Parts: sequence; C-alpha cells; structure tokens
Amino acid sequence: MQESKKITNIPKWPFADEMEEEAVKEVLSSGSWWRNTGTQVKLFENEFAQYHGCKGGFTVANGTVALEIALKSLGIGEGDEVIVPDFTFYSTVSAVLAVRAIPVLVDVKEDTFCIDPEKIEKAVTDKTKAVIPVHMAGQIADMDAINEIAKKHNLFVIEDSAHAHGAMMKEKSAGSFGTMSTFSFQNAKLITAGEGGIILSNDEKLLNHVLLEANCGRAEGDTTYQHVLIGGNARLSEVQGAILRVQLSRLSEQIELREKNYKYLAEGLKDIPGIVLQETNEAMTVHPHYMVMFYYDKNAFGGASRAEFVEYLKNAGIPVNRSYECIHKLPVFKTLPLEAWRMDGACANSQRISDEVVCLSHNILLGDEALINSIIDVIRKFNS
Repeated sequence: MQESKKITNIPKWPFADEMEEEAVKEVLSSGSWWRNTGTQVKLFENEFAQYHGCKGGFTVANGTVALEIALKSLGIGEGDEVIVPDFTFYSTVSAVLAVRAIPVLVDVKEDTFCIDPEKIEKAVTDKTKAVIPVHMAGQIADMDAINEIAKKHNLFVIEDSAHAHGAMMKEKSAGSFGTMSTFSFQNAKLITAGEGGIILSNDEKLLNHVLLEANCGRAEGDTTYQHVLIGGNARLSEVQGAILRVQLSRLSEQIELREKNYKYLAEGLKDIPGIVLQETNEAMTVHPHYMVMFYYDKNAFGGASRAEFVEYLKNAGIPVNRSYECIHKLPVFKTLPLEAWRMDGACANSQRISDEVVCLSHNILLGDEALINSIIDVIRKFNS
C-alpha cells in the first residue's frame, strides 16, 4: 500500500470568523440571553423557515428532540406505527421509540440511499400513523411518491432533513414537502451552533403545539405560569440563535461552492474502478452535499477491506468515515422486546450500503480544485 503525502489544506469545520464573534458579543452585552425575552432565536426561526419555504418554525435543543416533539405534536404515541428507513442515523428511529410508538423499518433505494416508496406502501397497516423519509446526505427523497402514499392512507409525513439545509427539488425546498420537518444544527451539520434543531411546518396549529411541547407547556409570552400541557424545556439560547443567523447567511454561497466542487470530484472519481457515487436525482435543483457517499468495492483494490481504505484516507488527512450501521443491526435492538419494533422485508439495500459505503465530510468541498485533485490522487493510489 503506497503512502500518500498528508493533505493539510482542507478547510476546517465548523467555520466561524469575526461575524460570529461579533454576534455573540452583542448578545452578551444585551443582558438578554434567553429565547423568551430575546430577539435572535425568533429572528432565526423566521429566517430559516422563510429560506425553506415554510410559514414558521420553532428551534429546539437538537435534531433528535426535534423529531420527538414533532411526533408528540401529531399525537403519535404508544402502539402507533411509524415507517422509517432501515438505513439512517439512529435518531430517526430512537425518536419513535421515545414516544413509545413502533418503528417499522423498510428498505432504501440502492442508488439514492433514500427510503423506497414501494416499500412504504407494502408496510402500511391499520396501525400506521406516519412515515419519516430521510434526505440522505442532502439528496431529497421521492416526496411526490411518498406524499401520494401518505394521502392514500391518511398518514403524516415528517421529513428528517438533518442533512438537507438548503436542498431543493423541482424548485421546492427540503422541509416544505411534508406535514412537518426537522433539521439539525449539530457540530458537523451544514450550519451549526454546536447543537440545536428546528421544526418547520406550514400548519400554524401544529407549530403552536410544538411551541408548547418545547416551552414547558407555556404559550408564547406567558408571564402568569399557565402551563397547559406536560411539555419539556427544549429551548435554544440567544447565543445559539445569533450564531445560527450568521451561519445561515453563508449557506447559499457555501452550497454553490460545494456543488461546483462535487461535480469536479465526481468527474475525477468516475474512472476509478471500485468507486460508485451515491446517485443524485435529476430533479434536484439545489444539492447541498452534506456528505460525499460512495460504494467501495474491495475487489477493485486488491481485496483491501473498507476499514483499511478508511484508515488510509484518515492517515492522508481526509475527513472520512464508514457509513451508518443499518438500524436493525444496532446492538440496542437486541435488548428491545420483539413487539417494540419490526422490519418489513429483508432491507438488502440498507445492508449493502452499511457494509460497503464510505462517507467523506462536506468540508472537503469548500476547498479549491487543487485540493479536490489531491483527494482524487490519494484515492487513485490506494493499494496501487
């Protein structure tokens, strides 16, 4: 295995400059660090919702809590079934379990890595209340087909848009297709405050319920301690809101750069045997590229395992990881009673993606063509 010169010019993530510093200073000097008396979080909620074509949103502590609160706001609970992809990050499914509903795992498409609408249709029962499509790595799921199925069976649709800030399909934004949507602002996400999340919707009644669930059961502006439901405290601070406003201001420019560099990278990788990129649906009009995901075929690299390939890239300075483990293989599911979850079908695509796919971090796409050439060269030289 040939050693490659370590790449040292990959842009750091998270990125922040004097704009974030100034925004935080302004909050600190204001003396109002709390969402309910401040302005920054509420301004961000409006700006982010508008950016994604939604009437409104409410920020919460993280993307996982966002999913939990979305489910609660829709009245989903014990005994209800929620259809979820078998290939996704754990939170998509843990949120369903947290409200004591039953996650029903179905397979994803082998090319886009997003939930397969045909599998959703087959998994619907009289207990099914919702489906949670995941826009994997920024690729928007087939929302036309999913919404058609949802309408047919009277299901709620909660878009897990944790990877899809700014994504658009047919000029419609991620987060605006379903009943509700959730986004994450965790440290690795396309805009970040270290942690955070938001729930978007075009239904004002649902948004009001979200506010109550996240604000200790209190209405906006309540000063008389009138708690109208058993809600928790999932609010963001003003510091986080101020940071997120700055991060949002850069999103379009960063997406444009990532799209340009992704196309250049894809062109350079297409002739390397054993590397097959996640497919981009041709209907995508804006793709934010949260991750560069591709199948790795060890047979094209002398039988070297994916783990060896990932370690080689890490040693070369490239931010990389293996793909998520498919949900049904997670150790925690061995501890759950059989009736707590079920898998509809074999989920062979999810298993293959979990076994073979490699993920490069989005910050590699914020560099220049020289950096992309260096990464292509490192991959080409593996086991040569």
